[in-house]
Order: sequence, then structure tokens, then C-alpha cells
Amino acid sequence: MWESRLLTVWTGYDLAAWILLAAVIDFLMGDPLWYYHPVRLIGHLSMALERGIRRRPWKRVGLRVMGTLFTLFIVGLTLAFVSALLWVANDISVWLFRFMVVLWTYWGLAIRGLTDAALLVYRPLVTNHADEARQWLHYIANRDTRKLSREDMIRATIETVASNTCDAVIGPLFYAFLGGPAWLWAYKAVNTVDSMIGQHSGHVEDFGWFAAHLDDWANYIPARLSGLAITVAASMEGRFRQAYRTMRTDGRRHPVPNTGISEAAMAGAIGVALGGPSVYDQVVALRPTLGKTERPIHPTAIIHAIAVSWRAILVTSIAFGVIAVMMSGRWL
Repeated sequence: MWESRLLTVWTGYDLAAWILLAAVIDFLMGDPLWYYHPVRLIGHLSMALERGIRRRPWKRVGLRVMGTLFTLFIVGLTLAFVSALLWVANDISVWLFRFMVVLWTYWGLAIRGLTDAALLVYRPLVTNHADEARQWLHYIANRDTRKLSREDMIRATIETVASNTCDAVIGPLFYAFLGGPAWLWAYKAVNTVDSMIGQHSGHVEDFGWFAAHLDDWANYIPARLSGLAITVAASMEGRFRQAYRTMRTDGRRHPVPNTGISEAAMAGAIGVALGGPSVYDQVVALRPTLGKTERPIHPTAIIHAIAVSWRAILVTSIAFGVIAVMMSGRWL
């Protein structure tokens, strides 16, 4: 029956060993930077469709309706495409199916990529090449970095590490263990569309309204898992109480509460205040301060944040693996 075949494709906990293998490969090798990477293809398709939609002048309600249909189409198409590939692979060979599970999970994670991006800012900061650090930070954080001080660049990099611990690793792993690579890529499509049209500013406010809310819903559980994982990682340095208290008291003050949870937990974990005013597309965002700075801010705080992120990812992966074994009764 087709229901059982679809269930095989969409049952992530039965694929725990192959999902974890993909995470190890991503940690060791990093994600390939190539034109036909699935995230880029989703982005190119989104831009092409948006250009077509915007050729017609829409009223506010029309923009919201079209934005909702646009988002559902991109996410649904991604889910259907990856599901179909896995379905066909499973019909051909169980080993081809497992290979596709590893490949598509590997493409959907960014453990090494998250680290490498942070190090691109860390290295010029250590060698006092502030202009180079600003260029790399603008690339990974998408904010105006021209007037940022050295300390502000360090904070912004730590914020990127904290938020992407959820968006780029723990969130994808959560959906992979829940529904396999197909659900992982549906989540990636939600994130991609939100990053393109879901920001509540300028002309995309109405068109991206549904995308922004869908991203909030999709990240609700992963964000809280990420915050909890960061607090557990902080406990290995005796800072569980600081991380947990900051997450509980300051996380909800962030304009994007899901993002605020992991950033606040990271602020408490390493003892550096995050947040404050930031400039996005020439618009100043007055964000509240998360946590407090307990020592002079040095670029090594970025390395500290990366270490906490790695431990949080490891804790989460082990927890997901144990739960998967308990549910399926087997490793392979």
C-alpha cells in the first residue's frame, strides 16, 4: 500500500543511524558550495516566482493571499520532490535509499559551515584587520557593519552562532528525526522563504506575512530544544544556572522570541551581553540587551561560542539518537 511506503519515507526515527552519519560527514567535510545546492535552487525558484507575482499591482489582502499561496507552493513542492526521490530510491534498493537519506540530510545541515563562517570573522579580528572582519560579518549576518566597533562585531558573530545553532543544525535534525530528509527539507524551504520575503519591513511586509508566521511555528519546538541544549552545554563549564536564568528572563524580550531563546542562552553560557541596536537595510532595529558582560570582550569569545554550540549539537544528537532507538528498537 502507498501509505506504508510513504510512512517508510517519512519515519525519521527508523533512520537514526544514517541521519547521524550525515551529521558526522557534515562536521568533518562541511557543506559543498556549488551553484546547484538545493537551498540555492529553492532561492532561485522563489525569486523567479516572486518577480512574476509582482508584475501585477496587488492590494494588501491580495498580497497576503498570494504570499500564502507562494509559501505553501514552495514548501509543498520541496516536500513532494524529496519524498518522491526517496520513494523511488527505496523501490530500487534499500541501500540506495539509505544513501539518499545520508546525502539529503548532509546537504540540509551546516555544522561545519556555521563554524567556518564564524571563523571568517574571528581571524581578521585577532589580527586587527577590522575592515576585513566587517566584510565577512556583513556576508554572514546581513546587517550594516560599517560603523560597528570591534566589540559589536564580536557580539554579532556570537549572535549568528547562537541563532544558527537552531536554524542550521538542531532544527533540521529535529525534523529529520521526526519525518526523515523530506521533512528536513520542508523546514529548510520554510527558512529560505522566510529569509527572502518574511522580514517585517518595507514592501515584503504583507507578501511575507504568512512566511514569517510559518517560520515562527516551524521553529517553536527547535528553538526551545536549542536553548535547552545550550544550557546543558553550559553546565559542562559550571554555568547552567547563568545560561538557564538568562534564557528564561531575557529570551522573550527579543523581537523574534524563537531567536531570542538561543541567543539569551548563549549570552548566559559565555558571559557576554548580546543584542542592542543594529542596522538592517538602513533601518535601525532597537533590540534589547540579552544577558550581561562579565569580562572584557575579546575575539576568543567567538571560539567559546563555537565550543558551546558544538557541545549543544552533540547533546541534541545523542538525545535524538537514544529516543530513536527507544522508539524503533534498533540502531540500523
